[in-house]
Amino acid sequence: MSLTEEASRSIQGAWGLLRRDPAAPAAFNATPDGFWRSFAAAFVLLPLHLAFQSVAGPSAGTEQASGFVRWSVIILVYTISWTLWPLLAFYLTRAMGCGERYLGYMVAYNWSQLLTGPFIFGVGMAARAGLDAEIAAFATLAALAAALFYEYLIARQMLAIPPARAALLVFATLATVELLSGLSELALTLTVAEAP
Repeated sequence: MSLTEEASRSIQGAWGLLRRDPAAPAAFNATPDGFWRSFAAAFVLLPLHLAFQSVAGPSAGTEQASGFVRWSVIILVYTISWTLWPLLAFYLTRAMGCGERYLGYMVAYNWSQLLTGPFIFGVGMAARAGLDAEIAAFATLAALAAALFYEYLIARQMLAIPPARAALLVFATLATVELLSGLSELALTLTVAEAP
């Protein structure tokens, strides 16, 4: 099966997980080869991520960082985010007693980003298109909640774990994202502070 065919089948499976289709988990290539191929989603989403960062601009306190430094940090954090969670999930799934389903979970999680990524991007762009600040904040929060619920559904169906453990896994993904975001802002802030 070509990568294009596998991507198409996996995206259909990701949509099936959202609809809670019992047959959806079988759509993913839950093998070591399928695991590595699923990271193609990171390359597909990279331009969208960079476009969003370009529109969003630097965060408060990091405006003086050079463009080279800012974009280097953005790309580095993006790369780390795609590698850190699989590593953490490897140990978490084993601690939860579902390590044998790890490959299927990660394959589904990675390909599902092709659904959540554009969704978050679209909401983020709409929030910056002249919406009232309160409406924009609500829309952003609602989009995040929807994405987290989708991750919960993925964990429940691909790992066959109880709701509490699935929720814990989702919380861990959110904590990882927030940690990386905070570290990237700290790195940029320190760069600005050290500039002559």
